[in-house]
Amino acid sequence: MKYHCLLVAILAFSPTGCDQSDTAIVAKVDMAVSDSSDQTEHATRHCFVLCREIEPGDQSRAADSVRRVFGPQYSAEISDDDIVTVTRGDDTVGFLAHVPAPIPGDEVADCADGNVLWPNGRDEAAKHRSHVIVTNFGGEGQSPIESAIVVSQLALVALDAFDGIGVYWGNGSVCNSREVFESFCDDISEEHLPAPMWLRIQLVRAANDELGVYTLGMSQFGLMDIEVDRCAMSPRELVEFVSNLAHYLIQSGPVIADGNTVGGSEEERILVRHHPSMIEPDRQVYKVVFER
Repeated sequence: MKYHCLLVAILAFSPTGCDQSDTAIVAKVDMAVSDSSDQTEHATRHCFVLCREIEPGDQSRAADSVRRVFGPQYSAEISDDDIVTVTRGDDTVGFLAHVPAPIPGDEVADCADGNVLWPNGRDEAAKHRSHVIVTNFGGEGQSPIESAIVVSQLALVALDAFDGIGVYWGNGSVCNSREVFESFCDDISEEHLPAPMWLRIQLVRAANDELGVYTLGMSQFGLMDIEVDRCAMSPRELVEFVSNLAHYLIQSGPVIADGNTVGGSEEERILVRHHPSMIEPDRQVYKVVFER
C-alpha cells in the first residue's frame, strides 16, 4: 500500500477523527516525504512501530534513547502532539509521530504471518492498538542503504520511547517482534545490514518434502528479489542462505549475472538464473537453482 494512502486510511479509522493533532502529524510527515521525493524511487523513508496501548505513555526517555542509538551529538524534541523530532544540531534527522489507532485492516497481521522469526507474529501483531509513523526526514543525498539504516535507528528509538511491540517494514511486507528487531539492529552499519528486518523471506513447501523460498522487498535497493523453487536444506539453513545472499547483493549491487554461480566457499557452485518469479510470473528474480 502506498504511504499516502495508508496515512489517509489511518486517519479515516481514527476513533476521534482528524483533529488538530492528526493534522500536525499529516503536515510534518507529508513534508518529510515530499522533501525526499527526488531520491531513489523505491528507497525506504519510513516504517511503523506497533504499540500495545492507545496512549503514547511517558516519552521522557526519548532523549536518552536517541543518544544511545545515534550518539551524543543527537537530541530529541518532544511536542505536545505526541511527535518526537530527532535532530543533530540544526539538522532534522527524522520524526516519530504517534497515531492513537491501529493500522486498519489485516495488513500488519498478514505481513507477520508465516515469519519464521516471529512464529506467533500474526496473533501478536494483531493486538496492537496504536502505532508510530517513523520517518527519515534527512533522506536527501542518502543512498537506499543509508536511508534504511537511519529508518531502522529511528525505529529503535520509537520502540523504546513508545514501548513498541514490533516493527512493520512496509517496503518489505514484513513485520518483526521488538526483540528480534532490536537484536538484528544492535550493531547495524553498512557492513552489518539487518536484511531479514527489511525483507520478507517466505518459506514455501515444495514437492517431496523439499522447501522453497521467496523474498519481497529487494526493490528498495534497486535489485531483483531472490527465489529458490526447491532444495533439501532445513528451514533455518535456507533462511540463513537467502539472508546472506541478500546481504551480499544489497552491499554489492546487481553483480550476479544470469548464469553466474554463488557459494559459501571456493568449491561450492550454485547456479543463479534470471527467471520469472514463482508468485508473479511477470517479474524477473534471482532464481537460485540447487542440484537435485
